[in-house]
Amino acid sequence: MAVMTRDKILFEANALMCGKGYSSFSYADLSKIIGITKASIHHHFPTKDILGETAILESLQKQEQSLTAIDENNKSCVNRIRAYIDLFIESFRNSQLPLCCALSAELDNLPVNMKEKVTIYFDCQVNWLEKTLNEGVDSGEIKSEINIHQAAMMILTLCEGACIVARPVRNEDVFRQSFEQTLTLLINK
Repeated sequence: MAVMTRDKILFEANALMCGKGYSSFSYADLSKIIGITKASIHHHFPTKDILGETAILESLQKQEQSLTAIDENNKSCVNRIRAYIDLFIESFRNSQLPLCCALSAELDNLPVNMKEKVTIYFDCQVNWLEKTLNEGVDSGEIKSEINIHQAAMMILTLCEGACIVARPVRNEDVFRQSFEQTLTLLINK
């Protein structure tokens, strides 16, 4: 029961952070949503910043699993990056910003431990994109003259930015259209 309660708290906290932001929810909100006392929440997560940090670490773990699965299921660099973009499209379809995208909007107001984890989260994505692009250069799929780090940052900002822009325009094509246009700058023809 304790594990289920902990997981439910994390799930609902994640949803609140993605939807309202870290600063806009309280343990009272969680208590009302889950139907448990604030003391029960404090039992699992003594402070809100520990709860936030744990949510980020779980998100990071899921992200690493997703990136590993993408690598295992896609040989082509371009197909791996397309699968990476699909992660963001799935988030859009679930009407949620990715957790660290939502948290980055209020980064200056986050506790230090959470800021550090948000940075690690984005670094993990950049590192994976750089590795993937380097492999694409080695295989001849990607132009050798590109700056790998800048290209990785371009893809990451495209995905994170598309998460924000696609919501008010209510169009997931923002992801594909933006990526396909960006891809023309990167791939060998």
